[in-house]
Amino acid sequence: MRLIPVKQAENILEQVCKPGKNVAIVLLTRKKDHSLKIERSKHLLTVTEQGYRNETKRVPLDNHEDKVILRQAFKREFPRSHEVYINSHWHD
Repeated sequence: MRLIPVKQAENILEQVCKPGKNVAIVLLTRKKDHSLKIERSKHLLTVTEQGYRNETKRVPLDNHEDKVILRQAFKREFPRSHEVYINSHWHD
């Protein structure tokens, strides 16, 4: 797990919405009390929020709704953060 700037985390989230390998990414606040877990499979994006909201959303990757949901969840869970912890796993 490493600490990265929020802008870099936003760029990583944009890349997650593009087709490619299966990936699982967990973003945590500095205090680790809020988190956002993103899992991408071939045709499905799963976004799990823990913190302000505790919910899981599953969205197909073929529409633009996935980017909107991901961006909204990120802004909701990390409203004042300048840095976030990231942990990622890439699968074939």
